[in-house]
Amino acid sequence: MTPVRAAAFLAAAFCCVLSRPAASEAPLFSVYPSYGAKFDIGSGKFSLVTNMVIYNISGQAYTDVAFKQTYPDGVGVKETYQREIGTEATGEQSSTRRVEGNAFLATMPTFKNRMYAVIPNELVLARRLDEITFPGVEISYTNGDGQRQSARMPDNTYNLFIYSNVVGGLERFLNKYNNITFNFAKATPDRKEWEFAPVAASARGRFPTGIIGTFPGENQYSGHFRIRSGPPGDTIQILVAYKRAEKNERVVERDALLKSLREYLRWCGEFDFSPESLQVHRGEWKKYGDAWSVEGRWLDTIKNRLGEGPLKAKVFWGSREDVEYYVLALAHGRGLGTDSANPNPEKEGMLAAEIDQLLDTFKSSIVPLSYERRR
Repeated sequence: MTPVRAAAFLAAAFCCVLSRPAASEAPLFSVYPSYGAKFDIGSGKFSLVTNMVIYNISGQAYTDVAFKQTYPDGVGVKETYQREIGTEATGEQSSTRRVEGNAFLATMPTFKNRMYAVIPNELVLARRLDEITFPGVEISYTNGDGQRQSARMPDNTYNLFIYSNVVGGLERFLNKYNNITFNFAKATPDRKEWEFAPVAASARGRFPTGIIGTFPGENQYSGHFRIRSGPPGDTIQILVAYKRAEKNERVVERDALLKSLREYLRWCGEFDFSPESLQVHRGEWKKYGDAWSVEGRWLDTIKNRLGEGPLKAKVFWGSREDVEYYVLALAHGRGLGTDSANPNPEKEGMLAAEIDQLLDTFKSSIVPLSYERRR
């Protein structure tokens, strides 16, 4: 499996608007458009990675299918990827994928019921973009009666202001919108690209759509973000979630801790803990007293997909700001599919060391509530 196909497989594992031709007709396709914010900390540049998933839910098979996604002014295609088309069972691929001007085009000979297609471009943005509308995907096909038909998915409008006006890279971006950051250049100097990832569909009960970036809460005392770097077999991801909590509301029991961590682990995919590998300790970490430190392994609950990998977590309460933090780090250092059953301890050890280095650079600049009241 090539790295690009593998990257598509991982994207499908971690994450995945209905179109109605007329009010009286059943929907033929369902479309889930998402755009993941991606930072290059080496160059300080920013891009959007599309993961627009199109499902055939018509109950029929179509032939000579063509997809066209036109991008609006101010949005250009930096790179297009070859990604899988099909289902886990079929694994079929598109015949052609290309970019002409500002339009992405793909064709496939057959689009069967419950088969999916992914529009997988990396986009660059003009500066000073605000609200922008992405035109709906156009699909043309030949039906079972030999007639040529077409459909257009709904347009999607998003506000891209905070992303198109990024200054200073990922660390500054996280500090500005979440008051939390890591020293990526120091901890993982060889990892230049970091991409925001959504909460997995299996955890939310719905497919992620829209701009996938940081999610600050209503105030600076709550929010979350999930970021990842590297292709399958060399992947690190970090999930940070934080919320207001009084001292008597912080997690103090081991069972309650693991229950909450298991829920956050599901945000990363259809994963669970390996029970026999879990090590749970409590003590001072950095400036936080009574912090929970958890080490172990995560397991993919879907056989022959990702396998497993190292897991580390820190859960702690900031007494100055009355905020409880969950920081969960995962690594994937082995093959995909049937190869996911083959251990790679040397690679996993290297990834686990990178995770430790990142966790050591965690920093929160959330101010105590009393400071705000003085303003």
